[in-house]
Amino acid sequence: MNELQNAKVGSLLQSLHAEVQLPVPYSEDVFLLNTCVAGTSHVVGIEEIAPFLRPGDRLELVRMPSNPSDPNAIKIFNRDRVKVGYVPKKDNLILARLMDAGKLLYAVVAEKHWENDWLRIEVDIYMTED
Repeated sequence: MNELQNAKVGSLLQSLHAEVQLPVPYSEDVFLLNTCVAGTSHVVGIEEIAPFLRPGDRLELVRMPSNPSDPNAIKIFNRDRVKVGYVPKKDNLILARLMDAGKLLYAVVAEKHWENDWLRIEVDIYMTED
């Protein structure tokens, strides 16, 4: 290819690039859903954990594909890696598939309160790039 052809190809590529919007990573975490943590009444020591769970706290989501009760199970941990509960079965299918595809998800405590002897923890679940 001669110098003139190189210049034309370069010009063509620049003009194409100006018109094409290349995908970029999302700049903010993506809100997926709001749900209540399942299984808190079965967590040993939930009474001791409860005071340390505050609105805004980030919680870790961990896939549990070998769970015999639910192959889409997603366990929820606090920042100290103490089990808080699970994503409810009614909400976990799509989240499990996203996680199995390598997407990073986490939860944030939206609110919590006691309903008799049950700790109701409402969380927002997000997808992130980091």
